[in-house]
Amino acid sequence: MDKFLATKADDNNNEVSTTTKPKKPLVSEVWTFFTRGKDGTARCNICSKSYRTSGNTSNLKDHLTRKHPEHKSSGISVPKITTYFESANTYEDGSKRKQSIDMAVAKMIATDVQPISIVENKGFINLLNILDPKYKVPSRYQIRDIYLKNMHLSMIAKLQDILSKIEYCAITTDGWTSKANTNYLTITCHFISDFELKSVVLSTMPLVNEHNHTGQNIADTLELALNEWHIFNKVVAIVTDNAPAMLNACKLLKKRNLGCFAHTLNLVVQDVLSSSLVKSALGKCKAIVTYFKSSATAYAKLRTAQGDNAYSLVQEVPTRWNSAFDMLKRFLQLKNEISSVLLNTPKSEQMLNADEINLLTDICELLKIFDDATHYVSGDTKVTISLIIPVACGLYLNLEKITTKLQTTEGLGVCELLKKGVETRLFQYETRTVTRIATMLDPRFKKEAFRSPFNAAEAMKALEDELTISPAIEIEPEEQLPREVDGLSLIGYVQEKCQTKIRNKRVDSILALRQYTEKPNSMQSLDPLTYWKTHFLEYPTLAEVGKRYLCIPASSTESERMFSKAGQIISDRRTCLKPKRVNMLLMLNKNQWLLD
Repeated sequence: MDKFLATKADDNNNEVSTTTKPKKPLVSEVWTFFTRGKDGTARCNICSKSYRTSGNTSNLKDHLTRKHPEHKSSGISVPKITTYFESANTYEDGSKRKQSIDMAVAKMIATDVQPISIVENKGFINLLNILDPKYKVPSRYQIRDIYLKNMHLSMIAKLQDILSKIEYCAITTDGWTSKANTNYLTITCHFISDFELKSVVLSTMPLVNEHNHTGQNIADTLELALNEWHIFNKVVAIVTDNAPAMLNACKLLKKRNLGCFAHTLNLVVQDVLSSSLVKSALGKCKAIVTYFKSSATAYAKLRTAQGDNAYSLVQEVPTRWNSAFDMLKRFLQLKNEISSVLLNTPKSEQMLNADEINLLTDICELLKIFDDATHYVSGDTKVTISLIIPVACGLYLNLEKITTKLQTTEGLGVCELLKKGVETRLFQYETRTVTRIATMLDPRFKKEAFRSPFNAAEAMKALEDELTISPAIEIEPEEQLPREVDGLSLIGYVQEKCQTKIRNKRVDSILALRQYTEKPNSMQSLDPLTYWKTHFLEYPTLAEVGKRYLCIPASSTESERMFSKAGQIISDRRTCLKPKRVNMLLMLNKNQWLLD
């Protein structure tokens, strides 16, 4: 707040002296969109085109009407006499203070996903006027076409520079449809820079052909975006959901695909939630929650029954299995209050019986394991691909251990279904090259994370093969010893061959890998990238392969998170936002670290 309140009495750029004659104000508000030049020209603040003024602003107004018609509604008129005196008490457009606050407003809009039109809201204008009476809020067009646009261009330039210096990256992508029925594809990029994992939103763009979601169409859109950023050949993997169109797109692009682990977890749980073992009890729970959500009277009674700090029931969202877990957890937390309200409310839903409550308790215990796993592998600031194999094994082991806590026969049946789902859908990650190598390169796991000794041995072989891809390393010749006997020159050719001897790359790789794997595993709290940064000189080739594989995320949730952001940006009041502005606002919101 101090930044908005602080002023400097001696800042000539910010203060207008009360003892000097105020500058003559610009006659027309057209100068809101143009900057005067010393040579009698005016430059458009929106598109940077210059015009000669010739003492009037007719051509400037004409330019705004033809090239920027949306600004016409802002009004271009001769200001009243009161505007003259008000302008003498406001910051000049080029002053440091004015630019600083303008930029802060633009950043606030980008960070908090506020509508750009907030700068025209009376309450917002009044707030800033109280904080600093000398500050005049820019128009929404100035915020959009000057400040946000310049922030976006600066972000693009910085990101292009960063991406030009990296060797490997992975992307995640997912599709979504806006309220205006535009089909978008969001692409995020993940890479390692100076052994730190970085994540950015690259693009949010309409599909090349908006009328279909075929693999070819998705592939064409991805290729266009990746080539725009000049990273197509740097992409080592594309993480997507398990939709056939996404898998086909990766195949057409000839890029390695990794199925989103969180999505696969979801499939395991959805199979169980739709089974006959839980359908009845789960259906009754949903009906009760829906009843309270649709009845204001019952909802009020439930809040009263809880007293202070009352909680709300959670409605299940069919596309998100963990919402079912959240619903059950809250339902069981409030089961006594729910039962009391239902018993004392005529024509209400019937409360679940004790056996059904016990079954829901069992299901909640089982789903908590999967909820923890989903959150564990969904971060974007830590390495997650190396967690897939150990988490899959850990899930299975926890399901075996939890049977002693289950109260119902149906609960035990659900547990068996979940174990079968883990075996069928999750254990296959142990046979994938990309997850095998990533697990081996995580010093916390190595071979010990594998459930199958055979798969651990195969992972070692895969990593050895990966290490030998790099070109052979020439060994620096040792310093020659002084010649003691003249006759040694007869066999000098041996020394010459030694000086240009090339070590066998595979032998070196195997030796380094064995040395690495035989060392004790690191603590579970250690960041694997921190390990490789400190051991880079000891295992340079292993560290390099680590950068290639550990940048791959375990899930595509980063792309999916953009849906909620996009929903805020493309609200009911802003369904007509152009795709290029949707892309700009999402990039500015997600990639704030590029502007710090």
